[in-house]
Amino acid sequence: MAILSLIGLVDAASARDLVGRFGYLGEWDVAARLTEEKAAPSSAPAFAGSLSMKHNAVCGPGETPEKSGHIQMSVRGTRYTAQMTLAGTSCDFSGTLSESVHVFVTCGGEGRIPLRLWFK
Repeated sequence: MAILSLIGLVDAASARDLVGRFGYLGEWDVAARLTEEKAAPSSAPAFAGSLSMKHNAVCGPGETPEKSGHIQMSVRGTRYTAQMTLAGTSCDFSGTLSESVHVFVTCGGEGRIPLRLWFK
């Protein structure tokens, strides 16, 4: 029984909760449960997982209140490089993991949208 408990702790330790805000007013709540991927010893830690975004304000015409996708990212310190697929559109971006620092992301025809990401 103790061995099974330790296995559960190892699995929990390799998963990270990524949260953030997307949009000019931070109107989208971003959440992802990322698991660490096996990488070469000299490379930055890599994570991947499902991503969900929930609109936390009144939706405009034609907007959906929730979006889902996938994110892959490598992290070195507070800097990251990521690829996100959202609603069938893929985009690459990099930035700093921070509640206050944003990066502009261009996905599809929506233009440059601010995004802030950090680990919970």
